[in-house]
Amino acid sequence: MIWMILLAGLAAQDDPAASARAEADALIAGAGAEGVFKNVTADTVPTLRHVQSGLTCHFTPGAATNSVTVYPETQGLGRGDNVGCNTRGQDMDVTVYATRYAEEYSAAEVRDDAVVAIRHRWPEAQAYEDGFPLLTTPDQDEPPAHAVFMVTVADAPSVTFVLVQHQGAWSYKMRGTQTGDNAITAGLMGGMMFMNALGDVRPEP
Repeated sequence: MIWMILLAGLAAQDDPAASARAEADALIAGAGAEGVFKNVTADTVPTLRHVQSGLTCHFTPGAATNSVTVYPETQGLGRGDNVGCNTRGQDMDVTVYATRYAEEYSAAEVRDDAVVAIRHRWPEAQAYEDGFPLLTTPDQDEPPAHAVFMVTVADAPSVTFVLVQHQGAWSYKMRGTQTGDNAITAGLMGGMMFMNALGDVRPEP
């Protein structure tokens, strides 16, 4: 058994794609997310697919914040009905959520709930209303519901935002926080990440 593990490790060193697949496997194992997430890594980017919703999560290789979360079952929400994927890239911390609510909530209501959490974490948060780029997947008529704030993180100005889009029975949400005060850059970067995730939504048959 030990020699097989050593050989697998050596193979991963020689094959970047194998390393990415191994990292994706470790993310599933670390969260106890077997059966909820599937490793669909096809290149050098660790990639997981949420089985129930089809949400595809792409992770920055080797990022310390890489993780997935399967939130506890609650009344009306079963295992896998509420999950999140975390990563960091381009000085931005990102979490993408997929939730199948037991009750019907609009995208605006989900956004407003996220705003409450943002203001709780950063009481000094200042709403940003000077324009924020919004990207929309081809199958959606409306852009994501959103809210943007200027905050301070570790004594540095930062932009934090939430994007919410519904598809079928699922609500998809992105929370992003980027160092710096350029909301346009944060919006473009975060929007592309969110659209990339939603554009790859493919529920398992």
